Amino acid sequence: MADDGGILSQEEIDLLTKSLLGGDSDAAAPAGPTPVENTAEAARSFFKIICEQASSVVTTVLSRAVDFQLQWLVAGENSVIPDELASQSLRMDVNVKKDIVGKMSFAMSKQEVATLSDLMLMGSGHTDYNEDHKDAICEIINQITGSCITVMDSQLHLSMEFEQVAVNDFSGKNDFSGGAIATILVKIEEFPDQKILIIIDDGMLSGIRSKTASKAAVFNADTSLASLGLSSSPSLSAAAPIGGYSEGGVPVSAPQAFAPHQSAGAFGSTGNKALDLLMDIELPIAIELGRAQMSLKRILELGPGAIVEMDRLAGEPVDILINGKVVARGEVVVVDENFGVRIKELVSPEERLKLLR
Repeated sequence: MADDGGILSQEEIDLLTKSLLGGDSDAAAPAGPTPVENTAEAARSFFKIICEQASSVVTTVLSRAVDFQLQWLVAGENSVIPDELASQSLRMDVNVKKDIVGKMSFAMSKQEVATLSDLMLMGSGHTDYNEDHKDAICEIINQITGSCITVMDSQLHLSMEFEQVAVNDFSGKNDFSGGAIATILVKIEEFPDQKILIIIDDGMLSGIRSKTASKAAVFNADTSLASLGLSSSPSLSAAAPIGGYSEGGVPVSAPQAFAPHQSAGAFGSTGNKALDLLMDIELPIAIELGRAQMSLKRILELGPGAIVEMDRLAGEPVDILINGKVVARGEVVVVDENFGVRIKELVSPEERLKLLR
């Protein structure tokens, strides 16, 4: 009841509220359905780098425009296998180690493997699949993963090592219990578009999520300091907050003086930022005079003065190997009392494929 002044007491207000709600006003409202997290989203930046590097590498290898476009990214158990991969497909597996440990796979139809391999070998690309194409597609995948190492380190702070590719048949069945699967649209100049899959297992996805979370925590800490006009680095002045705001509320960008300088070396810029990151990487170069095969007995009999006959004639060019792969041939010369090699020819993709067998 209202008091003489026509004003409801607190007790009466509580009773009225309770009756309107149809129950105890302290009762919690029923919770709605919990949204399902797409755990694969943590790997989106990883897959985007793979696509960017694949586009750049394959365009260079095939000497024609090739574009790898990320279309779908889902958790492994939620994936849908494209019709073109339901049968007659291959899976190229790459073991990954160092900061993250796991396996990454490329699944593509045998016809797509044949197209890429034949174009790499200077063919028309219109050919049927055969077993020889396995070596060529392995070479392409190895080049893609090799080009990703520096970019993964600089952009995602992931130090990774990719092992050599192993080829297996792909059943086309969705039997993935974890990890993440990306559907990639591959556009090759003058050829119909094709779809491939890039798959990472639980170990890789967990490692990427962990690294991404650590990086986000550091970024948030730096942003919080910057918003106070401070910096987590003693080398930066507090007068110019990074990513914060000036006194007038205008966003302040990072000073250009602190931007890392990327040099492409004496070669100059390639016009592709991703490739420019690789220009200063040092690779081991070896010169191979020749090879020989001997029985264990003969090897044990070797001693000072023994002569090992090579499989190469005197005067024949020697092989120049980079990362264990023959890329050129040349003749031995002497430069200031040191041995050197004058390059006479570069090895063609066809010859490189034969050497992989």
